[in-house]
Amino acid sequence: MNKKWLASALVLGLLATTACSNKEPAAASAVETKKVEVAQVKREQAVSVSELSGTLLPYEEALISFEVAGRVVELNSNEGDNVKAGDVLARLDSSDYSLQYARANTSVEQTSAQMEKVNNGARQQELIQAKLLVDKATIGFQKAQEDFKRKEALFKQNAISQVEFDNAKDQLDLAQKDLLNAQQAYSLTVQGARSEDRQLNRASYDQAVISKEMAALTLAKTQLRSPISGTIISKLSSAGSLVGVGTPVYRVGNIDTLKVVLPVPDRDIASWKEGETVSLELYGQKREGKVVKIYPATNLSTGTIGVEVNISNPKHDWFAGQVVKATKTIQGKAGIYVPIEAVISRGQANAHVFLSVGGKAVKTPVTVGAIINNKLEIQSGLKEGDQLIVKGVDRLFDGDAIEHAGGTQP
Repeated sequence: MNKKWLASALVLGLLATTACSNKEPAAASAVETKKVEVAQVKREQAVSVSELSGTLLPYEEALISFEVAGRVVELNSNEGDNVKAGDVLARLDSSDYSLQYARANTSVEQTSAQMEKVNNGARQQELIQAKLLVDKATIGFQKAQEDFKRKEALFKQNAISQVEFDNAKDQLDLAQKDLLNAQQAYSLTVQGARSEDRQLNRASYDQAVISKEMAALTLAKTQLRSPISGTIISKLSSAGSLVGVGTPVYRVGNIDTLKVVLPVPDRDIASWKEGETVSLELYGQKREGKVVKIYPATNLSTGTIGVEVNISNPKHDWFAGQVVKATKTIQGKAGIYVPIEAVISRGQANAHVFLSVGGKAVKTPVTVGAIINNKLEIQSGLKEGDQLIVKGVDRLFDGDAIEHAGGTQP
């Protein structure tokens, strides 16, 4: 009996001990302390990095073409050649244009001689000849007068017929007209050309000179000259080809300096200033570029504003057409910015964080703003000095006991 009672007592004691040991972990789990990482809330200057890309272009370039049509007979330059402004790059067959110039030059010589003759007046020999014609006509008129007087007297005496008298009168009229014509011719020879004739000859000469200059200009256009100094980027024609006015023959560009137009979002354009430097990268190579121009209008289809950046390229080891990446650090406004993972949100209006207050996690509503570099702007709900739980928030409930990772109590 006593042994049975003792065994029963031992069994009951073990059961009680087991029951107590099973309840202790349950009690411990009810007061579990969660490990978190905490950071002190501070105001800071927002900094974002803008990464944009664009295509390299020559600093200056031109598509060069003839201003007259013809057959190409000479191409002097090839891709990669350096040229100076004014260098002859190509020539057209100029045979037709040379003939036009020669014809225009002949016209100038003719009108010049005519104008000189009019301006100089008659020669001495011409004056003498004109005077002799006047003298001859005067003698003829005097003789006709005498004949008429003699026959008039005979007619009155009925010694001659009416026909003879009329012939004498006609001879007198004819001699008088000859004298008048000779006198007028002599007067014109002495006085020279009228001012109107001189002006007309001068106008003809001026017109001939203009035609000659136009022909010379057209002839000169059979030589294709580079309008800028640079490098031949493309050769677009070949000898023997027929080209029209405006047909591109060469593409010339200044690649000692390259440029790229970056598409900057219009919201960020206030952070870009002319004269500042921008970091550029091409296949691991980095260079500094200088902002030289900010375009005056927004691209309506992209919502961006062009920012032109120049890059020095003295070795020509960066090439037009390559795509470069530009990086620029943009200073934003000062404020409170927290890691994105520290904020729990079911929409911008229901965002909250957890603060460490007296060893507990305290749920705190916040208003969030922009995202900058994986940080959220907190517009309200936090202040400097708050102890913000930045890791482990996904396991927290309001009022949970917490400790810093590593066992340090906040």
